[in-house]
Amino acid sequence: MGIIKEYWTQIVFAIGLIVSLYTIIKNNNEAVKCSLRNDMLEIWDKCKDKKEITKYQLESFMNSRDLYYKKKGDGFIHTIDAQIQTFKIID
Repeated sequence: MGIIKEYWTQIVFAIGLIVSLYTIIKNNNEAVKCSLRNDMLEIWDKCKDKKEITKYQLESFMNSRDLYYKKKGDGFIHTIDAQIQTFKIID
């Protein structure tokens, strides 16, 4: 109990720092997921009418999709992914 009385300011500071870092990391993770989702939707939007996709766009979509799933993104992208897999690949 004497340690808590002696070091209470440092303990409160450390707890506040840990909570702040956790919040920053969580918010950053959500921002990355949002950016990835936006990138994938942009590619899908460009290709959906002609149902054609370039190799570069497909590779970019797949890389974003894989990272999105690793970050535990929602299943919203599954539908778009299934559609893109049916598109004709052009050079």
